[in-house]
Amino acid sequence: MKRLFILLSFFLGLFYFVSLGLAAEGEASHGVTPSQIRNLIWWTVNFIALIIILYKLLKKPVVNFFKNRKENILKEYEELLAKKKEAEAKYLELQEKIKNLKAEAEAIYQNYVEQGIKEKERILEEAQLQAKRIKEQAQLYIAQEMEKAKERLKFELAEEAVKLAEEILRKNITPEDQKRVFKEVLEQIKGRSLN
Repeated sequence: MKRLFILLSFFLGLFYFVSLGLAAEGEASHGVTPSQIRNLIWWTVNFIALIIILYKLLKKPVVNFFKNRKENILKEYEELLAKKKEAEAKYLELQEKIKNLKAEAEAIYQNYVEQGIKEKERILEEAQLQAKRIKEQAQLYIAQEMEKAKERLKFELAEEAVKLAEEILRKNITPEDQKRVFKEVLEQIKGRSLN
């Protein structure tokens, strides 16, 4: 209401100064005509009425619009904060799983190394009882078995790692990630078929 009063005062002051200007100009050009004053008053009244009508009609919708907009922005902000916290929790969980995977892989590796050492000792004990020729054959056999054991260990570790990775991916992969991986595989296949 204060703004309306200020606006009305402004236009009345403007009307007063315009009429003074017109009167001063009118003295040189025979004065302001009554029709000019009526037109100015009529224009001012119409403008003030328009301002009042617009104020009455638009005040509530404009205020509601900005209030709703503020509430929506605050709601979206809170949702984003919640999603951020959720993402951070998932990140920490994944970090913990990765640590656990490393520990499990190390334990599996150590187990296979220990088994390999035990196997090596058994073969060495048997080889010492054999003649020199058999001893040479046994040493060759040990070397071959160690390579096989290493390959088996690598293969089994790879299988375990793939299983664990598949499990993690099944839990955490999004449809967007699936689409991206599918596109990359298609591009690789296309690249191979073109070569």
